[in-house]
Amino acid sequence: MSTDPGPRLAARLSPLLHDPRDKHVLGGLIAALESRYSLLDKLDREPGVEEILAQMLERLAASLGSLWNVRGKRILDVPCGSNSSKAPATVHVGTPLGTLKLGPRQKSYTPLFEPWFCRMLLLMGADAVGVDFGDLDGEEFEHYSVDLGQSGALDFLPDASFDAVQDSRLFGSPEFTAQFPKKADRRAVAREIVQQEHRLLKPGGVIIHSDAEALTN
Repeated sequence: MSTDPGPRLAARLSPLLHDPRDKHVLGGLIAALESRYSLLDKLDREPGVEEILAQMLERLAASLGSLWNVRGKRILDVPCGSNSSKAPATVHVGTPLGTLKLGPRQKSYTPLFEPWFCRMLLLMGADAVGVDFGDLDGEEFEHYSVDLGQSGALDFLPDASFDAVQDSRLFGSPEFTAQFPKKADRRAVAREIVQQEHRLLKPGGVIIHSDAEALTN
């Protein structure tokens, strides 16, 4: 069994947690993730989950000033991940840990692509909204089934309706890489996502992170 991830995450994030309330927020968050989503068991199976959670929380604290400031914010995650992600064989996928070659052992559901960001947002008091093409049945946050490879996929969301948005890990996900093997096609999708992100932000809203923007530069 892995050791409790709480102290490791707290130590990594401590330089960013200037608000004294954030340590309490983080402790409660880790406990809730274990209680509701069996976090420790998933860390045992795929240690990369811890790196993903830490990266998400770092970005959130940096963009909003503190984890406490997440409360009450309406935040969009594009794509949010799902409970049904399956990896096709021999696809090279970019992850926070580097490039992985997904072989036969990994051709099944993987906790790496669960909707962790929206789950954490909801547990910290945000109004979380996730879009993804995978299975999100049973998730408590607001979510929509969306194929981001289709033009206008986010048109249904109103202008200036979010305090913050992020897109992360779409362009390295197994399904998306298989659907769009050509870089030119992935760049076309990225350009539309960037346009949509700026349309959806309220005045003064922030982009937490955008892989799409990085791909278009």
